[in-house]
Order: sequence, then C-alpha cells, then structure tokens
Amino acid sequence: MVQVMGFVLALLLILGNPFKTYASKISQILNQIQRFYESINSLEADFIQKTYFFNGKVKVYEGKLWLKKPGKFRWEYLKPERFLIVSSGKFIYIYYPEEKQAFVYKTTRAISSQMVIGFMNGKGNIKKDLKLDSFKVIKRHWWMISFVPAHPDPQIEKIILIADLKTGEVKRFFVINSAGQKVEVTFKNVKYNVKIRDSLFTIHLPKDAELINSF
Repeated sequence: MVQVMGFVLALLLILGNPFKTYASKISQILNQIQRFYESINSLEADFIQKTYFFNGKVKVYEGKLWLKKPGKFRWEYLKPERFLIVSSGKFIYIYYPEEKQAFVYKTTRAISSQMVIGFMNGKGNIKKDLKLDSFKVIKRHWWMISFVPAHPDPQIEKIILIADLKTGEVKRFFVINSAGQKVEVTFKNVKYNVKIRDSLFTIHLPKDAELINSF
C-alpha cells in the first residue's frame, strides 16, 4: 500500500481522487528523473556509503564517483580502506589493492549494478528496469520512491531513491539485497557535464596482482 505523510493525504483529499492524482504524479516524477539523467553526459561526486549489518553495526565508506556515458563509471573507495569498482562500458573490474586481487565481469552479467545506476549513466531506463513498489513524501519537493527489479535478480530485493521533484536529481539511494542487508549511498559536491578523461575508466594492475575472470 502506498504510504504518504498525513498532511499530504489531507491536502489531496480535497482534490477529488487522490489515488488518480498520485498515479499521475509518480509517473511524471519517474519521467522527470529519466529526463534529468538523459540530459547529462557526465557526473563527478563525492559519496558516503553506509552498510548496515544484521548485528546492528554500521560500516561507513567514503570515496569519489565518476560517471560518463555510455555505461562508464568509477567508484573509488578511499576510507577506511581503498578499493575500486570500474566499468569500461563492456567490463566491470573490482580491485582490492591490499589483497592484490581483481575480479572482472561482463557488464551484461552485472545486472545489479546496471539496475542501481543504469538510468544515471545512460545504460538503462528507470520505468523499464525497475518496478514501482511504494513512495512517500519526505519533505517539500523530496520523495522516497521504492522499487523492486522488473526482472528477477538474485542479489537485489529492493532499490529506494531519494529524489528532488523539482529537478529529478537523485540525492541518495538504498539497495536492499536478497538477504535483507541494506546499503545507503549519499552524494555530495555533485558536478554535472564535466570533462572526464577516459583513462579513469581503465584499470592498470600491478604485475603481482591476480586477475580473476568471472565470466
């Protein structure tokens, strides 16, 4: 059932048919989010990632993100430990420098990553790849929109976006995996349509690093 804040329900009740209004509104918002990310070619941002474990502990990571169409991204984790997740558009690499190990996947197999940020980097469509589950108003112009995968995914149970209605920009997202564990990512200092060199989306491993093919 769609959950909304009480004052919003009260406001909508005077409009005649609140459910019809919401259905129309959410469709417009999803279109706006899609259009916003279709209008940009690149993105650079700082991010904070919180991973919530079942024992109540929370691990906080900090790093930088670069996206470039079509399908290129680089998540560079800086604190508390360093590792990389890099997509060239065809392959995704995950590199752990301390272990001197890197894993490589074809992007066609990395369904989860495509669903989470596919619409942001030009490789997906929010209305086709994700199925609306619920939504609610957080504050003026900010909505929390919950999705489930439109197609079966063994890793992801739910994706939640916090979006600015005025722009369509995603400020934060949550990923809940099939085991119920939650990951929260918040963007800061976001810059759009910046020049990003393609070399950021290639990975150069040291000679003693092990490359594990996960095709």
